Amino acid sequence: MTKEIHDLLTAVACGDENAFSSLTEQYAPLIRSMSERFIDSFKDTADISAISVQDLEQEARLALYRAAASYDARQSDVTFGLYAKICIRNSLISLLRKSASAARSKSKSESNAARGGVGDPLSELVSQTEAAALTARIRSALSPYENSIFEQYTSGRSVKCISGNVGKTEKSVSNALYRIRVKIKGLLSN
Repeated sequence: MTKEIHDLLTAVACGDENAFSSLTEQYAPLIRSMSERFIDSFKDTADISAISVQDLEQEARLALYRAAASYDARQSDVTFGLYAKICIRNSLISLLRKSASAARSKSKSESNAARGGVGDPLSELVSQTEAAALTARIRSALSPYENSIFEQYTSGRSVKCISGNVGKTEKSVSNALYRIRVKIKGLLSN
């Protein structure tokens, strides 16, 4: 890595906007080519028709910023250029997946609206009843400790946060989550 890139990365990590602008200028060809390549690869897919090259370039710039802020210059296994390229690629793929999923959801809701407004209330009630029954089966199969972990984990808390809440090590919480997964798989396979 050149000293200039190293200095820019250090400045970006400290919040220097001018440094990020300079870094963006240097990586503009990469951003442009990857965005164009992705839009060309998926242009025939109706699911992403709402995405433009400019949208992808904006997402790529955000990914470049995240890459610059998180890159560890002390390691020498991966150059920043490769790291940035991987981050940009992953970010663009994620954006395209989200767009495709949103388009499918929109299409499904439009299809439901065309059939009469809302979904079938009986189907929704059955789905809710089945979900409640499955949740009850899961809770009855878990120990009180596992239930506590399960409830917090399904609320979106991290393993670190849960370990602090229950006063156990992260390893203990991870082991409990593993046991919970095994029990749930057993319930679902029956």
